[in-house]
Amino acid sequence: MKKFITFMLATLLMGSANAQQTKYDIDKDGSVTVSDITTLINVYLEQGMGTGTDPGDDTTLLHEFTGYIFVTSAYFTDSYYGNEAVLAVYKTAEGEYIVTFSDPQWGEATFTHVTVGQQLDGSGTLTMLYHGQMYEYAATLSGPMTTPVISIPDVMGGTSITFHVGNAPVCYTTAGNYAGTNTVVVGGMFTYTIDMTYKITANADGTINIVVPEVQLNGTMMGDIVMGGYTVSNVAWDDERGAFYRDYSKDGLSVHLTISQNGTVTMDDDFAFSEDNAVNILAKPTEDGGIKIVNNFQPGKMPFPIAATFEGTKTPNLK
Repeated sequence: MKKFITFMLATLLMGSANAQQTKYDIDKDGSVTVSDITTLINVYLEQGMGTGTDPGDDTTLLHEFTGYIFVTSAYFTDSYYGNEAVLAVYKTAEGEYIVTFSDPQWGEATFTHVTVGQQLDGSGTLTMLYHGQMYEYAATLSGPMTTPVISIPDVMGGTSITFHVGNAPVCYTTAGNYAGTNTVVVGGMFTYTIDMTYKITANADGTINIVVPEVQLNGTMMGDIVMGGYTVSNVAWDDERGAFYRDYSKDGLSVHLTISQNGTVTMDDDFAFSEDNAVNILAKPTEDGGIKIVNNFQPGKMPFPIAATFEGTKTPNLK
């Protein structure tokens, strides 16, 4: 049992040592050593790892991990599905290892007779709610302790759930579709509102992409305006602003602008965003799970700057 516990702790501590040196740096010398980790493991073994009794009275809870998951199926790939998954490892009185998994969207799974080493290996069942009914599927467990993979061959042409220990990066918790109201101010004087949906996707480097939707403004001082959509990529997190922010004036982006007066088209062309104007976007997650997006831009040589402020809530995950 101590070998198993030692392996599990070493895996966790080695994986997080670089990011949390001050926490694991026993000698306070600015680096985390093997000696530091060994000391921590010995302390952890002396303190014990818990005595939970699920999934049976003859089991001992060795450790419970909370984390986030990515799901891949025949219909979508590596889709983030939330930060509320739980993985627990038990040992029975007979020395058998049991691993359980639970997630609000993807149900609960139990794997028995699990082989524990550098890689987990086990089989079991996953139970999930679908259209108001509970279904049970055969499933397998594989991979390392901190990123195990649950494979369910009979769901959506073959589905795999990859569990990651810890909190999901903010780019993934922010990604999604947001429905709400966009308030557009032209030249600081004329205000128009429209309901719309913004889409945000996450990148592996921690940045996000913001898909700015098409905007239709009728009855403005210039007539009926249609501004085409475009995507601002690699919007990075800004600690000072507490939001994702990017100046995209040098990104080479443009917008298609159509203006008509009384049914007559007076403008229909692409206009680049100029480096000479304020062109930037800010996306700030709100405490209630929504988003506030402020987009400042000025197409071509248009004399008036445009400030669009969107406030919306995340729509349900329909993948």
